[in-house]
Amino acid sequence: MAEAGATKAKETASANLQELQETVSRLSSHTGVEAVLILNRDGDIIAESTKAQENMSSTDAATMVSKLLKLATSYVQSLSAEDEVSFLQMRTENGRELYIAPHEGYVLALARR
Repeated sequence: MAEAGATKAKETASANLQELQETVSRLSSHTGVEAVLILNRDGDIIAESTKAQENMSSTDAATMVSKLLKLATSYVQSLSAEDEVSFLQMRTENGRELYIAPHEGYVLALARR
């Protein structure tokens, strides 16, 4: 019985990873998208697609996304302890946009110009 449970868990994890990779591919195909990262809640990269990023590696970007999300979460919870960040959007003066969408088990981050 334990083996059947472990096999089922591996199949589910594999299906979920495949779903995440399909999402990354779909999002990265949109015009202007420079990077798509899916991170676990610890900030580790689960899936990614990046186009030429001259200033930052995917690992550095993942670290920054995690820090931004932690700061935003801290701020939101200081306003209301029961509240959570559901979506974070930033825009620079140079026309870049960053979208961060936390979910239960992972965080989706997308950068576009």
